Amino acid sequence: MARKNDTQPANAGKTPPVLVALLGLVIALIGLNTYLLWETRNLAAATALGAQPIEQEPTDPVFVNISPFTVNLQSDQFGPRLLYAGLTLEVPSEKVKATLIKNMPQVRNRLLVLLSGQNAEGITQSEGKKVLAKSIMDSLVAPYNGDEEIAINDVLFTEFIVQ
Repeated sequence: MARKNDTQPANAGKTPPVLVALLGLVIALIGLNTYLLWETRNLAAATALGAQPIEQEPTDPVFVNISPFTVNLQSDQFGPRLLYAGLTLEVPSEKVKATLIKNMPQVRNRLLVLLSGQNAEGITQSEGKKVLAKSIMDSLVAPYNGDEEIAINDVLFTEFIVQ
């Protein structure tokens, strides 16, 4: 005859999977909390000692001067108009500067073609100059002689006369 105490449930030695998952989650949260507390402590200690986060030193800007030139603008109600312009390009590195200087005939050609298509009324306004500077930048970043595209940070007008 079987006694009541002799029979044991089939899963008496096994831990339910939900309990295992819950235990794993608790351990992960404790680990994450410990890590965050440790990092906060290290950051507070560094701040208390006066340490500043390491920042890269700003580099001096690199400029490419383009000698002034005169170009015919589109005729308007006043007849033929002229633009006398001098530019300076701000570029990110000496390498870009060297590429532009090496290809200066192409740079000047692109500028002359772009500027000769402008309307005098549009470029005499402040907003027109900003749009023109953006157009110049877009025109000059295109590859030169199979090189890759270059970066130009800014286009600065050093001389600008519309007549």
